[in-house]
Amino acid sequence: MRRSAAAALLYGLLLTGCTVALVPEHQELPPSGVVLVIEISGSRGMTYQGSLGTGNLNKAIEGQVPAEFTVETAVAAVVSVTKQQEDGELTVSVLRGGQEVARRTTTAPFGSVILVYRVGP
Repeated sequence: MRRSAAAALLYGLLLTGCTVALVPEHQELPPSGVVLVIEISGSRGMTYQGSLGTGNLNKAIEGQVPAEFTVETAVAAVVSVTKQQEDGELTVSVLRGGQEVARRTTTAPFGSVILVYRVGP
């Protein structure tokens, strides 16, 4: 019954020349993505394994330094990597627009680096 009354009212308003806005006056657009470059560096021959995540992507990563990953996100990038050797250094850097915006390093035996970079405020 309510649905028919609402439809009748809308139809009546349209017939009399009144307009009804069915789309919100202020509608926010989803935030656009930002391209980030994730660099993994460290001591020569250093191997690592871990994960790289964004708001819509999470994947396992492993390899040897140096390594570089490019991601697009409107939320954040989360990198978690662990050294596969006792000695040496492992560093994770985040670049935005070619500028380094975050960096974390470990020299601990079999140490881990966890870096969270939030895109927004």
